[in-house]
Amino acid sequence: MGPHVAWIILGLVIGGALALAGLFRPFLGVLILIAIHFIQPGEFIPALNAISVERTYGIALLAVFLVRRLATPGRPLFSNRVFLASLLLVGAAALSIPFAVWRSGAVLQTIELIKNVILLVLIGALVDTNARMEKALWIMVGLLAWFAGSALVAYAHGQISFQEGLVRAEGFNSMAGGPNELAGLILALLPFLIALLRSSQSFLLRLFLLACGGVSLAALVLTGARAGMIGLAIMGTYYVLRSRHKVVWVLVCVSLACIIWMAMPQAYRDRYLTVKQYASGERLDPSNELRLRIWKAGWRMFLDHPILGVGAGQFQTAYGTTYVGRQHVAWMNPHNLLLQVVCELGIVGLGVFIYFLVQIVGQIRHLPVRLSNPLVELNYQVASACGAMLIALIAVSLVSHTLYRPYWYFLAGFAAANNSNAWACTEGEAATEANSPVTAGLTPEEVAVGERPALPRF
Repeated sequence: MGPHVAWIILGLVIGGALALAGLFRPFLGVLILIAIHFIQPGEFIPALNAISVERTYGIALLAVFLVRRLATPGRPLFSNRVFLASLLLVGAAALSIPFAVWRSGAVLQTIELIKNVILLVLIGALVDTNARMEKALWIMVGLLAWFAGSALVAYAHGQISFQEGLVRAEGFNSMAGGPNELAGLILALLPFLIALLRSSQSFLLRLFLLACGGVSLAALVLTGARAGMIGLAIMGTYYVLRSRHKVVWVLVCVSLACIIWMAMPQAYRDRYLTVKQYASGERLDPSNELRLRIWKAGWRMFLDHPILGVGAGQFQTAYGTTYVGRQHVAWMNPHNLLLQVVCELGIVGLGVFIYFLVQIVGQIRHLPVRLSNPLVELNYQVASACGAMLIALIAVSLVSHTLYRPYWYFLAGFAAANNSNAWACTEGEAATEANSPVTAGLTPEEVAVGERPALPRF
């Protein structure tokens, strides 16, 4: 037995033991499920595909969670509107199945959506203290460092994607299998690193986080993903605008941008400068010309199926079999989130998805008054991270199809958990104050924060 096989067996034994323990300790289980969701072990060990390890473990963990919740009744689970909106999104996907151009494919895509929603609900419900939130953030940063670091190692060994005359970094599994997917994943996870960096008090931890951030930015640059770099610029602008120290943040962002630009190989500079050239009216490259043709076909697709669309995940099928006039060729993705939603789920799905986004924004913005309360400092940093992730995802989604990717559902889960934790901290502090001699005789409303203002500046 070779050392490679021995390591695989050891990993299976340790992973299996942790997964089993997670069924008895659901918070540990949700951390393991997050890791499984990103790592996709079935792609490395094909035997695991036979049991659909991610889906099976998610369902088992959800069942354990629901049984425990029934044993200790409390607030209804779907009273949180983010959870309700995610359930409605699954309903819109299910409604599209009978009218789909390929019903079996729509069923499979709906199941994938349910998998994402299960993870959303488990994160939102089980990351129920700030201590647990911090552990979950470290898991996300660990995954970010692993994806970025492994991409750089693979790039150094010639395992790259050669597209449009450019050598581009890519990930090692389907979660980040292409340059654009890797860039989107790095961009989505980077705000969690910033949240830990801004809330950590340890110099060594901050140094480690800065190193992880540097590796992540290097990998992002080498993907050659123009949308990723635009999203990074928008994210930096967001942090500047939300900061109470705008001059400092502007200097940091400008300095970082100059360092990245000067260190970037000329071929990558030329690619990123094409954005400016397109804005000035120069001819589009073949990639962007193809996108325009896809969007025009998508508009026709929507007009033909306006109410419930062509079925969840079936844009490619409809495009390849109908909207290019030939059979089974050019099965292209929509390359735009709005187009993806309206074409696959119709107006019904668009309305539900907008409701879903509105609820995410509500969870991010409405927090207790910060004042000088150290209990909610982490919550404000996580809320800031969620806001940065939201606008970056919106920017990337203008030229990408992200409806079934996990980013939106991780964002929603963390935003819901963070909002709940912030108010729990405030209520606990208010209860303590209510029992103190200073506040004796006052009503809970007088000692509690009592209002939910918009997210303040950082």
